[in-house]
Amino acid sequence: MSCRLNSEQLLDRWEKRRELQNLMVRFFSEDYLMRRENRMYAAYWSKAADVCLGVNNGYYQGAEAVKSYYLGLEARTRLESRLIQEKYPGRLAGMTEDQVYGAGVMDMKSLVAPVIEIAGDGATAKGIWTVHGMNTKLTPAGQVGCWERAYAAADFVREDGQWKVWHLLYVQDLDAPAGTSWAEAAPAYADDPVFAAVRDFQPPEPNVKVTVYETYRADRPFCAPPAYPVPYETFAETFSYGL
Repeated sequence: MSCRLNSEQLLDRWEKRRELQNLMVRFFSEDYLMRRENRMYAAYWSKAADVCLGVNNGYYQGAEAVKSYYLGLEARTRLESRLIQEKYPGRLAGMTEDQVYGAGVMDMKSLVAPVIEIAGDGATAKGIWTVHGMNTKLTPAGQVGCWERAYAAADFVREDGQWKVWHLLYVQDLDAPAGTSWAEAAPAYADDPVFAAVRDFQPPEPNVKVTVYETYRADRPFCAPPAYPVPYETFAETFSYGL
């Protein structure tokens, strides 16, 4: 920034930063854990036409594409819950689809090491967080505990006095079963017929197919993290985490 900020401006900047921190923790650390996939788009995303979600294998560009990503998460959870209810009828018998939703799986994402920059004009902001996660995935072999390391990097825009996600990168650096070496191939587990339908589930694909970020493997070339934000005055002066 070219000029020093006064106390009132610094307080405003601090309050906006706190709002961003709270937004991302609710988004990632709370709503993923609570399986609130069906509210994520409406709760956090901007109304802008060019919203964009980047994942390892491509971009969901535009509102309908981004919505489809979260609808896919919800559809997978409903499938997993139904299969887990079938596998463990003693504990889950008689429960409705909504009551059993999210049973037997877990997706915990802790956000650490934030770097946040509020634009000088206050209209936008940028931030990047490291994600340290642990989750229980449902595979054709059954439930498998996994470690996750990822980056969540976002452009935010101010709408009606609140921050909203405009462009988001959510790219996994590591996704590996717990108790194994992530430098080696994942172990092969015997399939469980109850969970066979998991193999056939196909989530909505990115509408822009491109390798955004490669997950770790023993022969992966060096892969730099998403760019970290630096101070800027207006969004026209900085880069975008979208396309």
